[in-house]
Amino acid sequence: MGVVYRARDPRIGRTVALKCVAFAFPLAPGEEHEFLQRFYHEAQIAGRLSHPNIVTIHDVGTREADGAAFMAMEFVTGTNLQELLAGGGRLAFPQVATVARQAAEALDYAHGCGVVHRDIKPGNLVLAEGGQLKILDFGIARIASADATKPGRLLGTPNYMAPEQVTASPVDGRADQFSLAVTIYHLITGERPFSGESLTAISYQVVNITPPPPSRLNPTVPPGVDPVLGRAMAKNPADRYANCAEFAADLGGSLAAWKEAAHRDTPSTLVTASVLVERADGSAAGWRGLVAGGLAAGGARGLALWGIGLTILGALAAAPILLRGDARTHPAVAPLSGPRAANLMTPPAAAAAVPRPGEAAQGTLAVNLVHRFERATVYVRIDGTEAAKATIGGRGGKTRWSRSFPVAAGKRRVEIRIAGEGVDEIDGTDIDVPAGGQRAVHASLSSLTHRLKVRPDDAGAGEP
Repeated sequence: MGVVYRARDPRIGRTVALKCVAFAFPLAPGEEHEFLQRFYHEAQIAGRLSHPNIVTIHDVGTREADGAAFMAMEFVTGTNLQELLAGGGRLAFPQVATVARQAAEALDYAHGCGVVHRDIKPGNLVLAEGGQLKILDFGIARIASADATKPGRLLGTPNYMAPEQVTASPVDGRADQFSLAVTIYHLITGERPFSGESLTAISYQVVNITPPPPSRLNPTVPPGVDPVLGRAMAKNPADRYANCAEFAADLGGSLAAWKEAAHRDTPSTLVTASVLVERADGSAAGWRGLVAGGLAAGGARGLALWGIGLTILGALAAAPILLRGDARTHPAVAPLSGPRAANLMTPPAAAAAVPRPGEAAQGTLAVNLVHRFERATVYVRIDGTEAAKATIGGRGGKTRWSRSFPVAAGKRRVEIRIAGEGVDEIDGTDIDVPAGGQRAVHASLSSLTHRLKVRPDDAGAGEP
């Protein structure tokens, strides 16, 4: 129904987004008047709202030459979340939590002013430069005290609508909460929870079908996110959160759960439980079991085992990487054995991953990071289990950090987290590791933008 220009206000010289009515399709009798009324309604509704996360309306009027309606709005430079999703992009969980929090604050503010947006979706959310979220398009917003939608009229985007909108029932701020939860679901899984080839199919799902938990579609989603989104997307508005802020707070806590767990579980000594050595009977034991077994054995054999344990700990204390978590408890991370266990300082990539009879085929996963931090901490998580933690640093110039991990062959999910002064970023990617071969993941993070990018090895090492 319109077109948006980048324009300049000649009176004060500021850049604005100029939204103009320009019908590009045939209209039935009376439709032009209806669209114009909706256009002016948007200006009136958004114009009464003043919030940093809602696009500001500066002016509205008609062009003198032909009487065409226009609206001058705040000009925002950034990323439209719908375009991000359509291009295969994704947001790291901390960014998703920030988007949810800012959207929730703006929506609760609008609801407090008696305004329900009714069309929250990725296309109406813009992540501006600097990370500030902006909500667009109050074209179908409604004053909460106004009459319900006329029977037979469906205003909004069906994939993101609340059930009460589909059934033309009374609508309040909890409908926007539902739509925001659907948007978050889409952001963290890459899929819409309600989809179909027709309006009827989509509407039926919205009203009757409970979508699969997001962690089933994206295994890296912390399990605590499932009940939070489930509550915000409840079919009955009374079963949802009292307001959007409560929903965003629970979501943020759930999305950050693995970070908090990482802090709690981080050992205070520079040791690892993922290095295994072979017993005389051919089985493997972690260093804790080895040392405990040596003490229990007693005598010369016990002292010998204890000496081996101290040697392992000494080598690990000198190593620049801190691995943790027993590899036997994680099927994707292959245990070190044989020659690789004997020479702890040899990178895993230097030895061929030849499985024993009955063992899963193995490969090597390399992680390469380019950064410009003087000091930070990097965490590597493979298929949901933290595989490495290390302190990284440089002199402010481009610095590279690389590590290799023996893993089970097949599709692996790799996530990298960088935590340092003024930054805590997570990003990840899926990668197929061939049996007996190596694949690499490349990551780059700039201390200027604080934006982490992770991609498979076919994209190159990247620059921060």
